[in-house]
Amino acid sequence: LLAAGGRVLTMATKTPSRVAVIGCGWWSQGWHLPHLAANAPHVVIAAIVDPSPLPISTLSSSPLLSLVELSKKYNCPHYNSVEDMLADPEVGPTLDGAIVATSHASHFQVGMALLKEGVHRRSMAEAIEKEQGGSDSVVDAGKKRSRPQSIHRALHILMEKPMTCSVDEALEMSKMSMTYPEGAFVINHTASYRPQTFVAKEIISSGQLGEIRHITATMNGGLMWLFDDKKNESWVSKTPWQKGEDNKTPMNGNGYAWGQLAHILAWIYAVLGADDVAVPKKVFCTMTHAPNTGADISLAAVITCSDGITFSISGTALLPGSQYADPPIGKRINVEIFGTEGCLLWGGDDRIPETGKLELRRSAPGKKEDGQSEFPCSQGDAANELKDGFYFEDGDQDGKGPGSMKMFLDACNSSAAKSLAFESEESTATLVDESEPTPLANDSLIGLRTVQIIDAMYKSSISGNAVDVQ
Repeated sequence: LLAAGGRVLTMATKTPSRVAVIGCGWWSQGWHLPHLAANAPHVVIAAIVDPSPLPISTLSSSPLLSLVELSKKYNCPHYNSVEDMLADPEVGPTLDGAIVATSHASHFQVGMALLKEGVHRRSMAEAIEKEQGGSDSVVDAGKKRSRPQSIHRALHILMEKPMTCSVDEALEMSKMSMTYPEGAFVINHTASYRPQTFVAKEIISSGQLGEIRHITATMNGGLMWLFDDKKNESWVSKTPWQKGEDNKTPMNGNGYAWGQLAHILAWIYAVLGADDVAVPKKVFCTMTHAPNTGADISLAAVITCSDGITFSISGTALLPGSQYADPPIGKRINVEIFGTEGCLLWGGDDRIPETGKLELRRSAPGKKEDGQSEFPCSQGDAANELKDGFYFEDGDQDGKGPGSMKMFLDACNSSAAKSLAFESEESTATLVDESEPTPLANDSLIGLRTVQIIDAMYKSSISGNAVDVQ
């Protein structure tokens, strides 16, 4: 996964990537903004956006900062809409990336505006190159480097989960993101960017499990304080958008499925990797609901896949305790993936790494190694490169951010560097390695699968029947 797109830039002039944060609630103020600031001087917070001048959150123990206060703290302009930000000639065209942390129901509107901006930049670059007679070559320090078609300042996106709350919107956004491969489209499923996740993905992609035939998953958390409190409107309401965000369609439901199971579904599809594996076809789901809010708090679902894989998933908010209590109580997570030649087991308490390891068991009938446990993150090169144990969501407020943030910023930094190399006449940057670029991270299909399954869960629970996946 090369966020730099497979190309190497050597620069004598350093240029920080410019990133906007759209949505300035609890998570942005407690995580995204501090993480971006910690990445200075390589990253500059270029703008903050929120429809409310006074963001509020029922989850924060202290009042959130206003947009004016945030603007002063991070030395950047603030706007009330993504359209206003993009229209500012001093900010919009200079952005390398944007983090979308708005209400779930507004992800589509904001994400599409950013994708259209990226496509517009590319179109403008194509028009300029056509006017200038096509691509040319630039000589630098006695070396010739080819200038590829349509060099432009790419715009990268880090989207909070879920990608959308509507299958129609998820389909449209996924399609749009695929038409703009110059920009990374990372969904902030932090568990999907853990080192152990990449090891699991490699095991499956290399065929060590054979043909995948069965998947089972559970995710249980102490979250009744969140899903049974009416004040937490964005987590429990079927109309969870903020004031001023109009033209929205009410969701089929809201609660634990959108708020939590999105994480584990995304992890499963991240490690499966291939587009045609476990494609959901039909879902049957039962749910129970919180007494005060009506949000779903427990659910069990069976997913029928087009390739014959059997798939079950369940979860509940009824685990006693809370991850934000003192001492914190972690979520209990378990995923088991079975193939014709082995199985992969991954589970534990996400606050206590010692409670689990990534485990591989091979099918070898008649041999000593049949069914014996292997721990791939404790063996070979992996043992020297990462800590073994159970690591799922990365909610650490310290440091420079989770793996999803790092992947996003790698793409932004590469974009800023290439923009400088090709747009500044004074730059001494040189481009080496003219091989085909490695595609940037694009999580839109993972996001789509997650939305398709959760949407079908709610429809099945309402109807009492199995429903086709849209």
